[in-house]
Amino acid sequence: MKRKAHTAMKVKTIEYFVKEGLASIWSNRIMSLASISTVMASLVIFGMFALITSNLNYIGGQVKEQWQIKVFVDENEPESRLDQIEQEIKNISHVKECILETKEQALENYREQLGEDAHVLEGFDKHNPLRNAFVINLKDDVEDIEVVDEVITQLGAIQGVAKIRNHRESVDKLIKITEFIKMASLWVMGLLTLVAVFIISNTIKLAVFARRKEINIMKFVGATDWFIRWPFIMEGMAIGMIGALSSLVLVGYGYNYTLKLFYQSINIFQLREFSDIVQGLGIIFISLGTSIGAVGSAISIRKYLRV
Repeated sequence: MKRKAHTAMKVKTIEYFVKEGLASIWSNRIMSLASISTVMASLVIFGMFALITSNLNYIGGQVKEQWQIKVFVDENEPESRLDQIEQEIKNISHVKECILETKEQALENYREQLGEDAHVLEGFDKHNPLRNAFVINLKDDVEDIEVVDEVITQLGAIQGVAKIRNHRESVDKLIKITEFIKMASLWVMGLLTLVAVFIISNTIKLAVFARRKEINIMKFVGATDWFIRWPFIMEGMAIGMIGALSSLVLVGYGYNYTLKLFYQSINIFQLREFSDIVQGLGIIFISLGTSIGAVGSAISIRKYLRV
């Protein structure tokens, strides 16, 4: 019976903390709205950077899965050498297939890509400046960039090979861009977090000031410091939670709209669906939002609540 009574008391206490925290948000709704808006802004920007980084990593994975190398043959190399070059390429380890793309086929491919602007290639049939090339696909088990470098080195040693084009540079650029975005997001998120903590602490300060007489009475009748502090901490966490959920909805709608525009204009790469990442992003948003709110409350209480 004592244990049940103790549990019931705990539940009632928690209900009191939550109720008081929510009531305080409504009492100081203008400042609370400012706090929620700041948390939203922080998390929306963080979410944008997180989604960009996630998609760059996703695209990088797609590029690695489709390792394709294009080998251009020297224009002075006789046509009779093409079969021999093809065989030498096929003899290289990790090469899955080797497809000849003649300069005539390359010209036709460019015409198809240009569509209505294909007229710019008029006259190239007589004087085709393109080179014969081999499109090389590596085996499916190739994931290590060092293996790709090894294959490229062997391709470069083949007589008649003038130029080699591969995705290595693209992957390296994606990695560099991803690292830059990660660092930029951390700095921006850090700055906005400080702003959010400052505004939330000021919101809690107003609540503390408005309830100063009630706090003095509670202290006089023997209420503990933490019993007085918890409603304000709950208030800050609730502000952070509301800001986090609102920003998650906003980021979701914005991302899905951007996704539609992307696929209407570009269809080379696949981007991640929001449904695939919403759970992880939601956990991060809620954790950050409530943490920002709790920290803001703690700072305000320690500085302004004399208990």
